[in-house]
Amino acid sequence: MKTFAWILPLALLFVVVIGAQAPPQASPNRPAWAFLVPDKEQPPSEESTGPIRVPGSAKTYTAKQIDDLANPPDWFPDEHGPLPKVVQGGLGPSMLACGACHLMSGEGHPESAGLTGMPVEYLVRQMADFKNGTRIDPARMNAISKLISDEDARKAAEFFAALKPGTWVKVVESTNVPKSFVSARGRMRLPLPGGGMEPLGNRIVELPEDAARAESRDPKSPFIAYVPMGSVKKGEQLVMTGGSGRAMYRGWRGFIRCTSRASSTDFRPASTPGPPPRS
Repeated sequence: MKTFAWILPLALLFVVVIGAQAPPQASPNRPAWAFLVPDKEQPPSEESTGPIRVPGSAKTYTAKQIDDLANPPDWFPDEHGPLPKVVQGGLGPSMLACGACHLMSGEGHPESAGLTGMPVEYLVRQMADFKNGTRIDPARMNAISKLISDEDARKAAEFFAALKPGTWVKVVESTNVPKSFVSARGRMRLPLPGGGMEPLGNRIVELPEDAARAESRDPKSPFIAYVPMGSVKKGEQLVMTGGSGRAMYRGWRGFIRCTSRASSTDFRPASTPGPPPRS
């Protein structure tokens, strides 16, 4: 097993390309490891009824408050600037807050996209594409985009674009991976409580370093991406040569970051500055 603590995991490129080209609707060619759908059989769990805390934060929330997508927790309010209401929440029960899935840090979870430091116009364009149906996310974003005004979409884009990316995903080359399931609570892939390992195969499996903190929407609880052996080198070759002997996407930090979210990567040509649109 080899570990690479890179912010921009090139390892994810060579496998993600395959998953990114899958059609937007469920099909046999839509790999389950890349497009997360909750497992029909969920392992038994006990919901916390008392106050929940995360390391380094003076805040406390209940499980019900944490799961309120219209008013998500803000564990570290002193570590970011003023939050637009569309990010913070409080606009009504039908208006899901950006910070619920993408977190107040903008880094997001594997079932969502990392927005931190992305170009404003790129983010604005994605919301417009969701709204007009050019980009499809049947789980969340098409419905959300229709409820958000263009002004609020730009405010959210400006907030996330101003954030500084940090180390969020650690790439680990391996032949085996912890057994996991996709939780019905938030569509996140989590390690099975009973433990155990299974062959990784030709997959990317992204798991939280601390499942409880991740489910609590802790913006300081990172992830591990388990990738097949040799992925880092193949990803580097793809970025540097594009498979045709020419440099490809060199210097596109934002694009390389987005490849860590296989379910939201697309390689269509972009008409505005920034990485290619993701769908």
